[in-house]
Amino acid sequence: MERWSFSKIEATKGCKIAYEKRYIQGLPPDTEVPMFTEAKETHEKIQGKFLKREIDHPLIVPYLEGSVYTEKEYKYFFEDMEFVAYADVVLETETDRLILDIKSRYNADITDRDGLQLLTYLALANAENPMAQNKVGVYAAYNNFSPVTIADIEPPPLSFIVDEIEKAKKRIPRMTVKTSECASCEYRKNCEYGLKMENDNSLAAIAEKYLYLKAQVDMYEEMLKKHAETTGEKIRVGDKEIGFFERVYTIIDTTSFITLCENNNIPYIDSVKIDVTKAKQRAKKYDVLTQAFDKEVKYVFTTKKIGGGEK
Repeated sequence: MERWSFSKIEATKGCKIAYEKRYIQGLPPDTEVPMFTEAKETHEKIQGKFLKREIDHPLIVPYLEGSVYTEKEYKYFFEDMEFVAYADVVLETETDRLILDIKSRYNADITDRDGLQLLTYLALANAENPMAQNKVGVYAAYNNFSPVTIADIEPPPLSFIVDEIEKAKKRIPRMTVKTSECASCEYRKNCEYGLKMENDNSLAAIAEKYLYLKAQVDMYEEMLKKHAETTGEKIRVGDKEIGFFERVYTIIDTTSFITLCENNNIPYIDSVKIDVTKAKQRAKKYDVLTQAFDKEVKYVFTTKKIGGGEK
């Protein structure tokens, strides 16, 4: 029987060698990655606060009156496949459910990857115990001001998970070695490819090298920027150009945006609070909101592929 998880699905988007070692050969990790150890400790600390009902965020408090689960296990069997998931935090009242994924980061926005992960949890939770109201969210461990982003969402069917597994299977034959992932790879020590880092567990050594390389990059960037600025020319290297390029930015008049929302009974708090992208997404649904939008053109120093987009 094939065993699948969200981590395995995501691994098919990463390095071929790491995927084969973990999921095909079943080898244990040979390299300790400090950030993963610290992230695990952070997860356990926050999960402990949930179990003790010590979280005081206003969006979460109402759910703490019900059942609180951490590392809640869900299983789904389909033909010759088994899908296993462990949700960081699940809060359930008699009618409502909130599933939270704890992230060791500052940004609490729900990314595409987060959304896919939360949808798998929700599909499994709904199949096990249907609820009238379902919400999912991200809890950012290091954000002291807005640590939580929560979204109302309809539970997808279990076929959603099967579809994601099928997509993952199709990616496997096309997987390649990705040396860009070596720094955070738990199979780096015995890998014949990619980066061989010295002082694996010395963050001070890594930081020192980072600052040295960054200083070099900053110096070269300043030289190129000065040339492009004073001559108006772009520097061509192969199929790329380096220089100043026009970039159009969307500007939102916040006062007008809120007024339009209020006058047209459109929910607006999240759109304004989150970012311009969210506001633009809201405007796709409510065209009247575009009246609060304007454009601004700036010249940005960057790299652009000739005949393509910016890098």
